[in-house]
This record gives sequence, C-alpha cells and structure tokens, in this order.
Amino acid sequence: MKNLLLLIIISFLAISSSTWAQSDTLPNSIGKNVSTPEGLKKIIDNKDTRFVIIDVRRESSYNMGHIPTAINIPFGFISDVKNPPTKDKYIIIYCNHGLITKSAGERILADGYQYVLDWGSITKWPYELETSK
Repeated sequence: MKNLLLLIIISFLAISSSTWAQSDTLPNSIGKNVSTPEGLKKIIDNKDTRFVIIDVRRESSYNMGHIPTAINIPFGFISDVKNPPTKDKYIIIYCNHGLITKSAGERILADGYQYVLDWGSITKWPYELETSK
C-alpha cells in the first residue's frame, strides 16, 4: 500500500512538473508591466514593436474575437507559420482559459524564442475585441 501511494505521488509530481514552469521570461520585470489588462492595452496603444501578442486558440475562436494586434498561431506551433516573429521579440501568449498556454509556451521556447509571457485567458481582457472574417 505504501509503495502504491508513493508511486501515485511520484506520478503526480512528474505530470505536474512537465507543465511550463517559466510563465514569464521577459527581462527586467517587463512582464509585470504587461501582465495586467491596462499594461497590455498600453503596449497595444503605443504600438510597441518589441512585443508580439499571440493567440494560441483555434482559428475559429480567434476569428470570433481576439485581443487587438494579436496574431493567431494555434497551439504555439510557430514552425508552421510562413513569416514568424523574429526571435528577439517579446512574445505574449493567451488562450481561452489559460490552459493551452502552458504547452504553447514550451513549444515557443523550444523554437528558440527567449522572451515569453503566459498572459493566460482572453477572459482577462475587459476591452473590445477585434474580429476576423
């Protein structure tokens, strides 16, 4: 019984540690400035070209409404994009409920991007959304 309990605990730790542990790799506490709706809106309003906002939801969800200026890269598969952002950009990712961003963030980091912020859920965005055709 003890061995079974130990195996369950070890399995749980292995599963939970496989998620993306680094939710903010932006330098100099920049992530704190953009992790709020007001901070992200400021980046968008100022047209700060250092940042790329990536919606990692399915294309249909993106088309129904996304954060302004966000590009759609479903599940974070940047290698599937014809003109991907340059690797020096600060990447901000979000999805429907903040669940897909964990694995998408791992993919984006594995693709050689250094600066990634997991913004979480689009439901945090209190402002108007853009829609696509």
